[in-house]
Amino acid sequence: MRDLYKWSCAAVLWLMTSMAVSAETLTAGMSGSAVADLQNALVQAGYLARTVDGDYGSTTKEAVFLFQKDHGLPATGKADDATIASIRRNENSGYRNGGGVVYASGNRGDVIVDMQLRLQKAGYLKGGIDGVYGQDTENAVRAYQKDHGFPVSGVIDEMTYNSLKGKSSQESAQARSNRPSRLYGIGDSGDRVLDIQNKLKKLGYLDGTVDGIYGGLTANAVKAFQGDQGISETGEIDEGTLDALSQAYADRPGDFSLALGDSGKKVILLQNKLLLHGYNPGTADGVYGQSTADAVKAFQAEQNLARTGSVDSNVWKRLDDPPRFTGNYIKVFHMEATAYTPNDGNGNGHTALGGFAGKGHAAVDPNVIPLGSIVFIEGYGYAICDDIGGVIHGMIIDVGVDTLDQAYAWGTKPRVTVYLIK
Repeated sequence: MRDLYKWSCAAVLWLMTSMAVSAETLTAGMSGSAVADLQNALVQAGYLARTVDGDYGSTTKEAVFLFQKDHGLPATGKADDATIASIRRNENSGYRNGGGVVYASGNRGDVIVDMQLRLQKAGYLKGGIDGVYGQDTENAVRAYQKDHGFPVSGVIDEMTYNSLKGKSSQESAQARSNRPSRLYGIGDSGDRVLDIQNKLKKLGYLDGTVDGIYGGLTANAVKAFQGDQGISETGEIDEGTLDALSQAYADRPGDFSLALGDSGKKVILLQNKLLLHGYNPGTADGVYGQSTADAVKAFQAEQNLARTGSVDSNVWKRLDDPPRFTGNYIKVFHMEATAYTPNDGNGNGHTALGGFAGKGHAAVDPNVIPLGSIVFIEGYGYAICDDIGGVIHGMIIDVGVDTLDQAYAWGTKPRVTVYLIK
């Protein structure tokens, strides 16, 4: 009886240990800070070339699979303790031959349409263009990689992506190899992060909550700032980025003010925010003209602010509030809703009608909703329907967002109410 008791205790301890180990394993479909940490490590090890978003999706799974395969680990695509430890040991020790994973089987959207069109033009994709990275696309990628002497994986890595885009295959790896030392990045928090976020928001780069937590939105804001400053776009704060941010903040105009005659990215941000609230500034072209001033005046009147037509901190604060539906409409649609960033599709940042893409814009099927229409989208706000997409047919609306994190957060909504305003 004593032996049976000892055996039972040992079995329970073994089961508890096994459960503890399996609880550490990260797999597809999971999300959170542990996944973000894994993605950061994969980026540093040279196996992932996508925005860190904390979602264990297709690209993360394939990046883990390739790392395991290259390092003699069981190739499952699941990140267990041994895999995570090995990835961390390989951070900053070089990059995978072929670079990190950009797109993989399971991805979909206009960015995949773009890749499929390029593969088709090169004579490798025989099937249809559907915006879905399935078996036909994977087979085409494998054939393309084999013929070009690239590592054959079936995933679109940096080398394959750059080749399809007509860029130097060494460009991305060279830029990352010169990356300066990191001070702050995803996962960090505290007063210093709060100060960075406040500066980014005042300068018009952060369109999100100032909470002292360095997440995906903050990383994207840092990337945008670095791009404007000619700094390597890492999404992390190093000494050079911190100095440039502090200088830009010190040099900013009072209260981030804008007025007739101004131009640039801050004006684009203003115009897109006005569209999101239902105030049409004309074409979102980054030029503060009379149409933009009139839209600002109308917004100020609705908010009981002085009708100056110029933008101050009070206007920005009100524009950060959620859009309100007035209840006026001429028709109702029930549609599937997806989201896209300015870099999707052809990546030029413009809509089909010439405006700068982002929040306040939507892609539709012109046979359902005419281009140029104004709509209110449940859970989103107002938008001008000034864009189209390769996979946008029928009762689908693709809402504009500013970052991949926002696109992932929106996801695919099977049924939203869309009110046609005019």
